[in-house]
Amino acid sequence: MISLPVTSRLAIALMAAGGVSIAAGAMAETPQDRLRLDQIQVIGSHNSYHAGLDPAIRSWLLASEPNLVRELDYQHPPLAAQLDGGVRQLELDIYADTAGGRFAHPHRPGVPKDVWSLSPSDQAIMRQPGFKVMHIPDIDQHATCQPLRQCLSQIRDWSVAHPGHVPVFVILEVEQHNDIPGGTEAEPFKAVTFDALDAVIRSVFLPSQILTPDDVRRDSSDLRSAIVTRGWSTMRQARGKVVFLLDQRSDRPLYLRGHPSLRGRVAFTNADPSAPDAAFTEMNDGPARDIATLVRSHFLVRTRSDADTVEGRSGDVGRRDAMLASGAQIVSTDYPDAEPAHWSGYHVGFLDNAAVRCNPVSGSADCQSRLIEQPAKVDFHLERMIMVMRHGIRSPLAGQVPAGVGIPGGWPKWSGTPGDLTPHGALGMMAFGAFDRMWLTEAGLMPANACPATDSVSVRANSSSRTIASADAFTRGFLPGCVITVVHKPLGQPDVLFSPLDADPARFNMATIIPELPDADHIFRAREDALKLLGTVLDCDSASCGFLGAPAHVGPDLTGHQLVLSGPVAQASSLAEALMLAYLDGKPLVQASFGDLDAGKLGKLSALHAGMLEAVVRPRAVAEPLSREMRTRLLGDLRDKRGPVFRLYMGHDDTIGPLLTMLGVHIRVPGYADDEIPIGSALGFAIYENGAEEHRVRVFLQSQTPEALRTLDSSVMPVVLYPQIPQCALAGGMCTLDSLADKLSGSMGAAR
Repeated sequence: MISLPVTSRLAIALMAAGGVSIAAGAMAETPQDRLRLDQIQVIGSHNSYHAGLDPAIRSWLLASEPNLVRELDYQHPPLAAQLDGGVRQLELDIYADTAGGRFAHPHRPGVPKDVWSLSPSDQAIMRQPGFKVMHIPDIDQHATCQPLRQCLSQIRDWSVAHPGHVPVFVILEVEQHNDIPGGTEAEPFKAVTFDALDAVIRSVFLPSQILTPDDVRRDSSDLRSAIVTRGWSTMRQARGKVVFLLDQRSDRPLYLRGHPSLRGRVAFTNADPSAPDAAFTEMNDGPARDIATLVRSHFLVRTRSDADTVEGRSGDVGRRDAMLASGAQIVSTDYPDAEPAHWSGYHVGFLDNAAVRCNPVSGSADCQSRLIEQPAKVDFHLERMIMVMRHGIRSPLAGQVPAGVGIPGGWPKWSGTPGDLTPHGALGMMAFGAFDRMWLTEAGLMPANACPATDSVSVRANSSSRTIASADAFTRGFLPGCVITVVHKPLGQPDVLFSPLDADPARFNMATIIPELPDADHIFRAREDALKLLGTVLDCDSASCGFLGAPAHVGPDLTGHQLVLSGPVAQASSLAEALMLAYLDGKPLVQASFGDLDAGKLGKLSALHAGMLEAVVRPRAVAEPLSREMRTRLLGDLRDKRGPVFRLYMGHDDTIGPLLTMLGVHIRVPGYADDEIPIGSALGFAIYENGAEEHRVRVFLQSQTPEALRTLDSSVMPVVLYPQIPQCALAGGMCTLDSLADKLSGSMGAAR
């Protein structure tokens, strides 16, 4: 298993748990052994078998049903790989095929003679009697395992190879209809069909390998009575076992026939909480408060954190965080930690504990997430973390708002020196620090309630007042009450690690760099909608706001070593950032002609600042010399096996942007435009080791939504995204040290 982070806000409660020593002796019971299954929380995968659409069928569907293709545009690795990645709930859609051959001739719906091709091995499987695993007959039949018996065998084999794992929940979605007109009809289930389903499961698993309703009910009159009086089985009773759950509530009557309260049955039904067979129920869409009520009554609840690729495309984590906070013991997703969405980096998981965590609603006070399931020695575990961060919320720089340009109600008043970190910004940085301390505490790399060794943390900041103050605030949140020295050069002295344009301008020959830059005017013409929106906000005459319609231009200064920006690449991007700073700092909302300038509209305006980065920070001709020292430093840090557990570099947007370019990465943080680098965001490198001197690195982007940073809501934790990096094709987008070093090295050697 690869232990990876999550952004769930309620995980912060875990910081309160102190160290719990495990009693000596193999039979000693720990607090984690006494946990009931309704007191934990795991991540599941939705349609776990889904291997993706056949290319030919996909092409046909794109022409006729593009929305359906959009919903089906996801796939999962084999079941064992998902379990290795920390998934502990799998979902299998099953179709009865009593006679065999029902699905051996998939065809274009309504045209039985237009048959889709199947491989000889798939044909052979489909001709045999028995339960089949697929999503939609004919158009979406491809699965990573087939038939059902093979899928179950893969789960059993993984379970046997990982003794002591938390229970694996297997949701069986019985399919009795095909909603595609003209498609192959599904076989209806009968009571004997469910008997056959139980028989298949029992033919694969020994009685000791599964947890059944009889095991949970014991001597109670019915299953519900057992649940509400004493709850589910304990971890000690359930470790290493598999729990089967029926997905559809409509399956209950037939499955219960002859088996009152599920006596003698293998699976738990999706039951109304008032029913005698109630132990498990599904609330895929919440609401969260109703889920929490059931969890407090010991019921096992499954919910979904995303659906139909919507969140995967947008990166919106609102539903995810609400469902995680609800206490639902099973949170199902199309994008587990090891499978982030390639559009946005959206993912669902726990703080360095990809398999399980203490339930945020029903967990016991002495529960420690990282002790519930101990990873095998060969599994990768977090060893160190490096972060390059942009400073927190600052006041506008001197000259950031051009003369003669106003906004309705006037620009807000700011205290202190222009460009300084604000008090609100300091609180935001402290919240970031608390989040990252929680991450490392959960990984067992930092003590929960004490100061770490002095050499385990290293913090270095650029020499500006806002970066130094941001680093100080971060460390106060990260290590409250501990003494940590923030290393930096004297205030105002250029530091080549962060500001090579100021510290070593001679390396920047703008005569050769500028011809390699993209057309800035083209970049801003593509952002015409954002420019028009800005024009409706600003209060100025045609002369003062002439930059809105002027060409965007980038040229050299008189020394030939600096850039001069004019037009919207300078003023529009600067003003958009000033408006965002005011919003983030909690200033009153701007009352524009169209209404409040809210987070949504500010997110659109952030495309202008992102355009400036695209024009003069992200191009490789600039990014390479801008990031040279930082990349050299990071390469050394990554290979320093004895380096500190946590290392932080506090810089600016032009510290992070060039690194993203050299890594070949594009980002999209919820609430911001594509490739915008938000205030307080961080580019991180999580280094994992497996006990055999093998290392892996996962690159992440940590940020906060504009609304969360404005309100400083302590229940909302930062968003963590995992951008896809070319050449990093290991599970979950992990990189080897060598492959990441190749990306970071870039053209350093040739440039020196």
